[in-house]
Amino acid sequence: MTPVNNLRQEGQEAFDNGDYELAVQKWSDLYDSDRTFENNQLFARALSRSGQPQAALTVAKEYVGEYLGQKKDYQFYFDLCLNASYFIMARRMAMESIEERDKNRRIKEVEEAEKKAKEEHGDALKKIARRFHHISGYDALEQQQIYQDAMSLPIEDYVDAARTILKDPYTLPLVQASILSDIQCLILHQNFTYCFLDGKEYTTVFCEHPRPLRDPNFEAARNYLIETVGQEDPVAFEMLMEQLKLEMHVLFPQIDRIENPIAWVQSDMTLFNDRDDQSFEEESEEQKNLHLLVHRSLEEMGAS
Repeated sequence: MTPVNNLRQEGQEAFDNGDYELAVQKWSDLYDSDRTFENNQLFARALSRSGQPQAALTVAKEYVGEYLGQKKDYQFYFDLCLNASYFIMARRMAMESIEERDKNRRIKEVEEAEKKAKEEHGDALKKIARRFHHISGYDALEQQQIYQDAMSLPIEDYVDAARTILKDPYTLPLVQASILSDIQCLILHQNFTYCFLDGKEYTTVFCEHPRPLRDPNFEAARNYLIETVGQEDPVAFEMLMEQLKLEMHVLFPQIDRIENPIAWVQSDMTLFNDRDDQSFEEESEEQKNLHLLVHRSLEEMGAS
């Protein structure tokens, strides 16, 4: 039996015997040696059973896409979020549940957990909410940590603070984009006012807009990238695709301001190749200015 298989079996024996600390040790070594989704599940499960819910969720986040793909894995990740008091993500998962019965059950579980948290940790939650309200007063690194802490707020406290933050032009663009995504996925049929990249305030219902990666402009731009770069240069394709996804998230909920998605992608390709292609379409002045605002925001995020 290989060392990896030994660690897997020894961890399973410890787990079955209720020795969760030993299971954590064995499956931690296993995951260090073989970082697969299956071993991630084992390590996260042992951490959760050993009374380390935050650590379990941190480990599971490395494979969040895989967890959200299958029903039983979805439930496991939801339980991790709930046990770690990661209420906003748990609510997002509840709202995105495919079956109505699962959706209603999960919403009820989140509400009960939020109520218990307010009873047992009310003062700590108030402190988190205060820092979240004034997030723009902190440096970039601290803002990201404050946002992560705010994921443990009950929904009414999170939304109350978000209404203030979204109108604050000094909020880190990455944080604002994350909050916009949260509000949309929570499917709150309410008006929200937010400060956009151009410094102006707009009011809308976020859940009535397509998600950034389901927007028709993104789909058109993605398809063009696949056709022109996908097979010819896979490395360039991956980099340009990641750039495009970031741009769409920063633009949300005004992705429809892109007048010509093909010209948008071609502009990115020009920057990537550091040369101009005479066959490329020219962006309109308005789209060019919008594109510039997006690139500036990505530079502030350290993503461009």
